[in-house]
Amino acid sequence: MIKLKKLIKEHSWDRKFGEPLPTLKDVTEKHQREDEIVVEGPDDKRFARRALVGVVKAEAQMRKAMQEIEQAFLRDPRPENMKLSKDIKKSYKDNVTKFMRDSVQMIKKMK
Repeated sequence: MIKLKKLIKEHSWDRKFGEPLPTLKDVTEKHQREDEIVVEGPDDKRFARRALVGVVKAEAQMRKAMQEIEQAFLRDPRPENMKLSKDIKKSYKDNVTKFMRDSVQMIKKMK
């Protein structure tokens, strides 16, 4: 049988029994200390570049599938389908292409 005292142990914060709980100000000050700055190393940068290569390959396959869908719309010359083909291409450019540009820029900024 587990005793109540064991269940009530205070593991969430580094404090002794009876001390006040940390406030939001205390927690933010702790995380803003200069000695706790997180720095990415060369291994992290290498890992990010390898991951980006995988994303680029997947994006190439997705672009090919999007172009096939666009061609399927263009096979039927109705104006509605022409508009749908333009819409799907625009949606791809606005979302996927923007994501790819952003991710490449972010990895370049990585130190």
